[in-house]
Order: sequence, then structure tokens, then C-alpha cells
Amino acid sequence: MPPPPTTTTRSRRRKKRKRPPVTTKKGKKKNAGDGNWSRPARVEALADDIKDKIAAFPKFDGVASRSPDAECKIVAWNVNGLRALLKKDDSIHFRAYAAQEDADVLCLSEIKIDRNEVEKLEDVLPQYEHQFWSSAAKKGYSGTAIFSKIKPLSVKDEIIVEGDAPEDEGRFLALEFATFWLVHTYVPNAGQKLDRLSYRTEKWDKAMLRMLKDLEASKPVVWCGDLNVAHQEIDIHDPKGNRNKSPGFTDAERDSFGEILASGFVDTFRHLHPEQQQYTYWSYRFNARAKNKGWRLDYFVVSQSLLARVHQSFVRDAITGSDHVPIGLELRGAT
Repeated sequence: MPPPPTTTTRSRRRKKRKRPPVTTKKGKKKNAGDGNWSRPARVEALADDIKDKIAAFPKFDGVASRSPDAECKIVAWNVNGLRALLKKDDSIHFRAYAAQEDADVLCLSEIKIDRNEVEKLEDVLPQYEHQFWSSAAKKGYSGTAIFSKIKPLSVKDEIIVEGDAPEDEGRFLALEFATFWLVHTYVPNAGQKLDRLSYRTEKWDKAMLRMLKDLEASKPVVWCGDLNVAHQEIDIHDPKGNRNKSPGFTDAERDSFGEILASGFVDTFRHLHPEQQQYTYWSYRFNARAKNKGWRLDYFVVSQSLLARVHQSFVRDAITGSDHVPIGLELRGAT
């Protein structure tokens, strides 16, 4: 059994940190919010010297706060190790980006944080009062986290991929809000020798589709994260050289992802930008980022019924600190 997610809810005065689970392992709701997108006042809990460093940090090109026409803004980023990211520039780079982006919900994947390390990191982004962490059983591997300014109605942290036990790699978190479910995943890589390809396509993807459809039965779904597939040839710099040779660009993975989309879901970036060649991942090797030899592996996928509310789907390709860059989605209010 995987460990339950660590869930933190901060009190305004910060005299006492409460850590109640929002859901039990059986899914019973506890101390849930109303899930609505009325933004609470910002929590001013950073030390003055940190605030000054963030204020003095150069602004990131192309990064802006939520659009006036949008009701909510969600950002997802594969950080490829949160501890390593926080060591850079005394974590000011990461904190300054989060402050300037000012997302309502920030989803991080491949955090590589062990459960016993979570408490040390809870105050890194104090503006997010509701934090949900799912760590892998294997130390320093995988893992996901969601930071939210809005208290969700409920939280799910388990997905049954094979057998009767939930997956134990910390790859899945889902938050229920008033008008939609937010699902954040770090999809398994098929492996350099494609040794996990069948697990990825025959087990994980099928389990993911079941989960998405189960959640969608109650309300529309926003699904985001590193989905580890370049769906179309436009989503990879060298489709001919990588097809059926590299994980993330096999016919099996692309077809499997296509089947999920065909079940009533939409790749928001490709829907809004059908001909734009945009990448979200570049290997650290061979100077790939400077040469723009990348892949689009990170997505915001929504239920077809939610598509009319999509205001923007964007990529922050100027942000550094990982081999992936943040992606974001803005939604208009319910109609």
C-alpha cells in the first residue's frame, strides 16, 4: 500500500499547524471546503529578507498573473527534483517564479520528496494554504504535489493500476472543486529499452481512462501533468528518428493517448494552437534546449463539456530550473 498523501491546512495566524487528512483512505470527506474560486487573502508568512529577494528578482519574460477574463489559473510543472530546484539561488528563483505566476493551483511532478521530508518544505510557498503531497514508496523517486489557494471539496490519492493494490509511485492526485475535478499525474515512462511499455499502455493508461470517466460522471475533469507522450509528429523535434525507438513516441503510446482523447477529452494546447510547434521538455544532454530539440510531453486535457470555459492554454518556455518547463490553463467562469 502506498503512504497516504500528506495534507496541510494552515491557520491564518500560524500559531498552530493543522495537518488533518481531507479524505480517509476510503474516501470519506473531512473538513472540506466549498471548492469555489473566491481567492483568499494572501498569506504573508515569508521572512522579510526573502520577500526583499523575491521583489528584487528580475521579472520573467512572458509570465503574467491571471487574466481578468479568467476565473481560475492552474499551472503544472515537472520540476525533476524539488530539493535540487530549491538549492538554486537559495530557492529565490523558484519562489519568485511562483509569486509572479500567481496561479490559483500549482501542480508539481517528479518532486522526489520522501514523506518524512515534506514538513521541511511546507513553508516554501506559504501563499498556498492547502498542500497535498504524494510520495513514492521508493526513496527519492517520482512523486507529485498540489498547492492550492482554494480549499477543495475532497481529495483522492489512489489509482488501482493492476491487482487490488493502489500504485505506490506517488503518481496520482485528484482534487474536487465546485465545478470540476482536477487530476494531476506523472505518467510512467516506458523506459529506455521500452521495458515498461506494456505496463504503460495496457495497465496505466487503461486505469487512467477508467478513473477519468468515473470522475467525469459527477463533474467535468481537468487532467494535467507530465503525460510522457508526444502525441503527434509536431510534438517532437525528430519524429522519424524517434518513432518506435524512444519512450514517449512509440505507436502504442500515441495510440493509447489518442484513445483517451477520443473518449471525450481535449488536448487544450493543440486545440487552441493546431499548428504551433511548442516543446515542454529538452534533454540535459547534447545542448538540446539551446538547439530547441525538444518534446511536448506536458498537457492540460479537459472534458469536452469544459472546453467552452478554456480561456488560455500556455507554455512558459523561458523558465529554467528543470528539463521541463511549466504549462498553464486558465478557465472562464461557469456559464
